[in-house]
Amino acid sequence: SSALFADVTSSVDLPVSAAAGSVVTVTATFANSATATTATSATGTVVLSDGTTQTFALGDLAPGASVTRSFTATVPSSTATTLLSATSTVATSTPESNTANNLGTDTLVVLFADPAVDVGVVPSGVPGATVTTTLSLTNNGSATTSITVTVSINGSLTTLVATLAPGATQTLTLTVPVTLTGSTVSATITASSVPDSNLGNNTDTSVSSALFADLTSSVDLPVNAAAGSVVTVTATFTNSATGATATTAT
Repeated sequence: SSALFADVTSSVDLPVSAAAGSVVTVTATFANSATATTATSATGTVVLSDGTTQTFALGDLAPGASVTRSFTATVPSSTATTLLSATSTVATSTPESNTANNLGTDTLVVLFADPAVDVGVVPSGVPGATVTTTLSLTNNGSATTSITVTVSINGSLTTLVATLAPGATQTLTLTVPVTLTGSTVSATITASSVPDSNLGNNTDTSVSSALFADLTSSVDLPVNAAAGSVVTVTATFTNSATGATATTAT
């Protein structure tokens, strides 16, 4: 007669991809593919590339039987880690016909956000007037993220919150008062719900100058005239500024 052997196998499953810092489910399947021999005292183990280890006491696996075990894990947040891998193994005290199938692997792609801000050109204007510009928020990354943005208009701060899917852009219109020194608008991303893979595009500033009028006057009389005669007096008033209208001039 021939000897009978067990044949335990394992496989592990991760999502194809997930956002950095999110929680995912790891599922492992352990089986005995033998047709006649029970695999006794079977033990399954799953090891993640971040060092997480889960061990499962499976008991006895009858011929053809399989069991599934799941646990949750946190996807690494470091932008230096782009993959999370899992390795499953299974062992039994019963002699096996094939140990090459005792190991299973799977890999998850880590997704990151890349939010960016862009402040449009701020037009120049006359002090006391208002001008408008735009603020564009874009997510160049592969994961949806909620961001917090601090906007400064001439030193006055406002906080904005936006949720951006991958590739999405939101454009806002800002009203900007013009001061004696012009206008300054800046925007900075201060928080992202998903780790940001690129911090270099998280702030932007646009500056404009104030426009002023420049009035001049001149007056002209004849060089001389007879006493008691009538002469013409000519006055010239000019705004020599290049960009500002002189309103209500007198």
